[in-house]
Amino acid sequence: MKIPSKIANPRYDEPLCSRCGLCMGNAWPEKESLQSCVFNTGWLGMHEERLFGRRRDPADPNELAFGITRSRFNARIKQPVEGAQWGGIITRIALRALETGLVDGVLTLHGTHLNPKAFLATSPFEVLEGRGNKPVLAPTLVALHTAWSKGIRKLLVIGASCHVHALRDFQSRHLYLRDTEIHIVGIPCTDNLEPANMRYVFNHISRHPESIVSLEFMQDYRVHIKHSSGPTEKIPYFCLPPAVLKPGVFSNSCMSCFDYLNSLADITVGYFGAPFSKDWKLQWLLVRTEKGEKLFDLIRNEVDISPEMGRGDAIPSVRASIPMTAAPILDPLSVEKRKPMPRLLGELMCLVQSIKGPRGIEFARYSIHIHAIRNYLFVKHRMPERLNGLVPEHIHALVKSYGLGMPDAPKPLEML
Repeated sequence: MKIPSKIANPRYDEPLCSRCGLCMGNAWPEKESLQSCVFNTGWLGMHEERLFGRRRDPADPNELAFGITRSRFNARIKQPVEGAQWGGIITRIALRALETGLVDGVLTLHGTHLNPKAFLATSPFEVLEGRGNKPVLAPTLVALHTAWSKGIRKLLVIGASCHVHALRDFQSRHLYLRDTEIHIVGIPCTDNLEPANMRYVFNHISRHPESIVSLEFMQDYRVHIKHSSGPTEKIPYFCLPPAVLKPGVFSNSCMSCFDYLNSLADITVGYFGAPFSKDWKLQWLLVRTEKGEKLFDLIRNEVDISPEMGRGDAIPSVRASIPMTAAPILDPLSVEKRKPMPRLLGELMCLVQSIKGPRGIEFARYSIHIHAIRNYLFVKHRMPERLNGLVPEHIHALVKSYGLGMPDAPKPLEML
């Protein structure tokens, strides 16, 4: 297949854009939307303070990693929603919010996993049409213009952190949404791709790229690739081909993101802080606000709840991963020379990690820390003039805790 242009010739001088959709509608002037773009306002910081009355405490290791929360726990839906990727907790919340009159519309995505379309759902059928993850950049907030134009003033928004940052800022900055009651379900999000780049990845990692319906990096240290029919492919992280790790594969906007866990949502619903479940039904929930508690109350009797758990220590695993993670940024040519680990050895590494590596919330901490470090290095080395504007204070503190980010700190590749 032809290599997508953004992979063949990565560029770092273009404006950062996650295609969130806020500036793609016509209900209000584009320039007003752009004022709320997260790449203009920066991540977290003042946004967190505006929502919670304070910023997270970097001295609290859980708050540093997971953000400000009222409660965190695991949940498994008793009656899964057919066709939902993770069992359907988010879909069920949206259905109940609509059925009870808490909201009159749900901002979601229709379309396919590679071609998502922003949609304002106002019926249960339309909510159900939004089932399934869409792992590419998606313009969800285009549907916000639709809702405003139709006079819908009670909304549930399902989105990634770039959507939520822009929405929170826009509502506080301008008058358009001041009388709109908005509830937000946040999806943990990292490394979304342009559709062309995702097809490129599919072609490099799967024997049957044309039938892929979802791809996830799971807690068993394997990439799980689900197909429209047939068995799920499972590839050890360590055996991924170098082609999918090249600069330009992941969008610059995602490489400049510092809110993996969607910390401004009312409730975050994800999976990677929960123990690995083969059926993909056990989820990790982070309730952040009073509205988040209200949303969870809608389905409380429909899920089995268990305490979050953690095993091992994420920090040594993060330290061990820094050189490999930094290499595509600091030494791109090294990726071309890298060879994937032999499959048998990769499976052995997965076994070792499953025994000795971080699990549960420690796995989540590992993933959050290593992505924060990677993205910090990306911004610092690819667009240093934006380092202070994009990177929140707690990320600077996190990076320094690993001996990075200071003038006399060793380069990540020297940590090998």
